[in-house]
Amino acid sequence: MERLLTLKEAKRLLGVTTRTIQRWDKDGKVRVVRTIGGRRRIPEGEVKRILGLREERLVVGYARVLSSTQNDLERQRQLILNYAKENGYGGIQILTDVGSGLNENRKNYLRLLNMVCEKRVSKVIVAYEDRLTGFGFEALRRMFSALGAEIYVINHEGKAPKEELVEDLVTTASHFAGKLYGMRSHKYEKVVNGVKQLVSG
Repeated sequence: MERLLTLKEAKRLLGVTTRTIQRWDKDGKVRVVRTIGGRRRIPEGEVKRILGLREERLVVGYARVLSSTQNDLERQRQLILNYAKENGYGGIQILTDVGSGLNENRKNYLRLLNMVCEKRVSKVIVAYEDRLTGFGFEALRRMFSALGAEIYVINHEGKAPKEELVEDLVTTASHFAGKLYGMRSHKYEKVVNGVKQLVSG
């Protein structure tokens, strides 16, 4: 069954006002479905037709673990595949990375960003928010949405393992200490070692 978009969703994707869509509806330029309550809903295919999209956008899953010793990657993949199947998304592409959520140079994370920026993705499915990014999730969600890609989080209650939070904290401290004192300075080592001792105690 084709997805029906609200006026808010449709106007954001099309870059027009509510009044414009209402006028198109009146002039017969767009096919509109009315709910029982009389509200307008725009079929997703109509939005694609207006945008001139000839090919279907991709549904992409993204999974990440901190290190190659963790065995959580396959569990995340299965959660994403099950969610996609239950929601009728069919075959999807799953991108995976091994590394910290604070590392913005993850290979497949950057690949995902490029795909979204090229407007080739309609949905991004993740098991937990922090698998996609350590910080700034809501900003990323807004950016993706503006480019026509929605982020679906399967488990909102999920929390990162303690060791990953610790490593992210040390990574953040290392980054700022390196900026302040230089990566090879005595003060840099003192700050980083101090943070490591603090969080391990």
